[in-house]
Amino acid sequence: MEDSRDIVFMRNTVEFVTVAAEFCNYIERTGEQNRKDFVETMLKILPLLYLKAQMLPDDERTNDDEAEDFVSEDSYEVLRISLSDLLAEKDTYLDVFVEDMKYSDTPITKNISEDLADIYQDVKNFVCLFQVGINEIMHNAIIDCKENFRRYWGQRLVNTQRALHDIAYNTNLEDEYSENDDF
Repeated sequence: MEDSRDIVFMRNTVEFVTVAAEFCNYIERTGEQNRKDFVETMLKILPLLYLKAQMLPDDERTNDDEAEDFVSEDSYEVLRISLSDLLAEKDTYLDVFVEDMKYSDTPITKNISEDLADIYQDVKNFVCLFQVGINEIMHNAIIDCKENFRRYWGQRLVNTQRALHDIAYNTNLEDEYSENDDF
């Protein structure tokens, strides 16, 4: 079990846990934010989350036990709706990295709120598993999180970041920004 202890307490793991917990805490406080502050903060946290996820160590799972889910469907949906309400008309964006796009004549749209909720769900489950404090569970949580990042939420993160960047810096929004002091 010494090997799993090594990756659990590696610097890159500890840094990812720190950023992941901050991301989750901030997302959970969506209702307290205005859109401008939320977008600006996400544009800072998401690249850091991406970088730290890339740096998680590679290893093998210590067993095939299914990891516990801490984020319920209800809490996911409440969070998604809260994000959607905050982002309002800016929630939808065009996605060009969908496999179906090759065969579609119409644009495919995605929602920032759904993408962030999906990322949150996986990252929050990871953070909660890590808080259990059992080395084998933490070890497997690291492996699962990195695999989910590679296969699923890493691409969603960069797509969402692109959409948030557009909200923050699109020249058509500068006039709206100066009028409302809110994206």
